[in-house]
Amino acid sequence: MAAKGRRNEIHKIQPNGLTVSELCIGTGIFGMQTDEDLKAKLDELKNDYRKGDATAASRNSFSNFTFFWRLFAMAIIGSTVNRRFVLAKRPESPTSPASRDLFELQSVDVPELADGEFLVESHWMSLDPWIRGTMNGNRSYQASVELGDVMRALCAGRVVVSRNAAFPVGTPVSGMLGWQDYAVTDGTLIRKIPENAPLELGLNLLGINGQTAWFGINDIGKPKAGETAVVTAAAGGVGSIAVQLLKAAGCRVIGLAGDDEKCEWVKSIGAADCINYKTTDIGKALSVLCPDRVDVVFDNVGGAMLDELLLHLNTNARIVLSGALSRYNAKPEPLTNWLQLHINRATMKGYIFLDHFDRFDEADTDMMRRWERGELLYREHIIDGLENAPDALSKLFDGSNRGKLLVKIR
Repeated sequence: MAAKGRRNEIHKIQPNGLTVSELCIGTGIFGMQTDEDLKAKLDELKNDYRKGDATAASRNSFSNFTFFWRLFAMAIIGSTVNRRFVLAKRPESPTSPASRDLFELQSVDVPELADGEFLVESHWMSLDPWIRGTMNGNRSYQASVELGDVMRALCAGRVVVSRNAAFPVGTPVSGMLGWQDYAVTDGTLIRKIPENAPLELGLNLLGINGQTAWFGINDIGKPKAGETAVVTAAAGGVGSIAVQLLKAAGCRVIGLAGDDEKCEWVKSIGAADCINYKTTDIGKALSVLCPDRVDVVFDNVGGAMLDELLLHLNTNARIVLSGALSRYNAKPEPLTNWLQLHINRATMKGYIFLDHFDRFDEADTDMMRRWERGELLYREHIIDGLENAPDALSKLFDGSNRGKLLVKIR
C-alpha cells in the first residue's frame, strides 16, 4: 500500500487568503507523498529559488507554479526559525569597541504578514561604520537601537512571501532589514535590485557605497576636469568608488590608505598616487604630490587627517564630509586649522545618502551603466555566516578589511 501522507499542521498564516485545507488536503495533491517526501521537495524548490531560478523551481517540481509559491509561503512562515541579533547592552562609552558581548543571538518564529507587507529572505548584509553610532543611545542621523531591538543594517535578498502587489515573490530587493535571516516590511525605503545584477551589488555600487560616493561627488564635490582631488580611506568601499568617479570626471586623484597593498589597489583603479598614512608624513607628501594645492577633498576619516588636509586647500575648494572612521571609536578631536576654510573661501559640507532617497534612481542608472561597461571596479571582504557579524564589525575600525565589508547570510 502506498504511504499515506497526513495533513500539514502549519496554521500560522494562510497566504493570499487560502485556508490550510485548501492548500494541502493531506498531501494527496502530490500523490499522497509522506511528510519526508514533501520536505525534500520543498528543499529542492528552495534551492532553485535561492539561485534565482524560478523557472527551474516550476519545471522541476510542480506544474502549478502559483500553487507552489503558496505552499512555499506556508513552509517559510510556518516552519522557519528566524535568527536575529539584538542589542543586549550598550557600549561602556561612545568610544568603546563593539565587543561581542553587546549582542544576543536569538531564534524566533517568522511573523505573520499584514496586508501590504512582504517577507524578505536576506542573503547579504552590509557592515558599515554608521552601525556603531546607533549602539550608543546618543542623538545621531540614524535613530538609536533600543536595548532588545534587532540591530540595524542594510541587507539584500529576495521576497519569499508577499501580500504587496508591488513586490511579488522572487523580487530581488535591498533595504534596512537588520541583522537577521528574515524581515517583514511594507516596502518603506526598500529598493529593487536589477535582475541582471548580483544581489550583493545592491549593497555596493547600487547601494550605500555607490550612492554615498555619487551624491557626495556630484552634489558637493562638483569636480571639474584638471582639478586635483584627494580621497581618504581610498581603499574602502566608498573611497574606492569615489576615486574612480573623480578620475572619470577628469581629476588628478591622490588617495590615502593604511598600508602599501591598499595603496597599490588604489593606484590600480585610477589614482595618480597613494599615500600610506601610517608610514608617511601626510603633510610633506601632499606638498610634493599636490604642488597646486587641492580642489576637492572626499573625506571618510575626519580627525587629524582632515585637519592636515585643510592646510592644502586651493581657493574655492570643496570638502565632502562622507564619514569619520577615525572618530567612531575615539575621543573627540578638535579641528585646529578651520580658519583655512575662511582664507580659501572653501566649502565643507556633510551629508547622508538617505537624504537623497527620491533620487536613487538617478544615481543607480548612472552607476549601473558604468558597471555594465566595466568602468567601475570594487573589492569585497566577505564574512561567512550571520553568527560572525559581531566580530566582523571591528574590522571597519582597525583597518583589517579589504574593500566593502559584507556578511554572507546564505
